[in-house]
Amino acid sequence: MRVESYRHTRSAMKTTLRVALLSLLLAACAAAPPSWQRGNDSFKPIQLGVTTQSDLLRLYGPPDERTYLQLRDLNVWSYRYKESGVWDSMMHIMLDRQGVVRETMSGPDLEKEERGFFR
Repeated sequence: MRVESYRHTRSAMKTTLRVALLSLLLAACAAAPPSWQRGNDSFKPIQLGVTTQSDLLRLYGPPDERTYLQLRDLNVWSYRYKESGVWDSMMHIMLDRQGVVRETMSGPDLEKEERGFFR
């Protein structure tokens, strides 16, 4: 009788483990898209004065770069994306102390710039 109980418990544990792993895989698929999949339209949901830091984390994940503009007292979260599906670019999102988006600005991704204009 004990052997049957042990087998049943072990089988239940394997099933639980499989379900947990599948859940983790599905959760990873639902995460923010990688930077090479982001395009111009990816940033349309951002609304100045409305979108918050937690919204950005939910929509895009952690920023690729973080900086602080001391004179303007703004945190800048920067996300890489492909402008028109071709050019390596950065979307800079400025947040106030309360974590609310105040400005956005896009420009070239200087890290990916090979030579020329910006270097």
